[in-house]
Amino acid sequence: MTHVTEDDLDDLEFDTLRTGDHISAARRLSELAESVSGGVSRANVLLRAGEQWQHAGDHARAAELYRAAVDDGGETYGDPRAYLADALFELGRADEARALVERIRSERPRDPEVYRTVAEVLYAQGDAAGAHDWATSGADVVLALRDRVVGVGAGTGSAPEDADASFTPGPEDVAVAEDSLEALLRLRYRARVDLGRAEDDYDALLDDLLKNA
Repeated sequence: MTHVTEDDLDDLEFDTLRTGDHISAARRLSELAESVSGGVSRANVLLRAGEQWQHAGDHARAAELYRAAVDDGGETYGDPRAYLADALFELGRADEARALVERIRSERPRDPEVYRTVAEVLYAQGDAAGAHDWATSGADVVLALRDRVVGVGAGTGSAPEDADASFTPGPEDVAVAEDSLEALLRLRYRARVDLGRAEDDYDALLDDLLKNA
């Protein structure tokens, strides 16, 4: 067994950004997934391996690794099914990809990064309306978390109707979620421009975030 930490994985990916050798990184991560122990889950390593195969342009191998991460069921960042949907779109299997996206939505995720990932996938496929909806829902998740912790109406919209009312967030949850807010609002704004929609309160919130950055 091989003890692997998040820092080890980050270092490997940083080196890959420098060298551009995504295939070697994907192979190394795939090997690590079979022997990993300790600091990270096997599913997390599989997910990272899939990303490297996708960066290398091998979407079929990427889909295989993403599916393995889903089947493993271990802890990962985001939702491996969102990454699998991306690979399936690239493989021309749009119906399967959209079915995965709908399945994710039906499970009411409260991680804003899941919404961001799906929104980016849909936007890359030319689905500006779908990207707008997912980015808006993700922003609402962040704003609802903020409102529930701070206790004031800080959001521009309301919590999603399917939000998990049993979840009790803490300040740490809000801090992590806030990191996703600007990216969600930026993507939402790009989708609105593509759709020819006028600016709204969410766009004003983005302006405020950028001014205070």
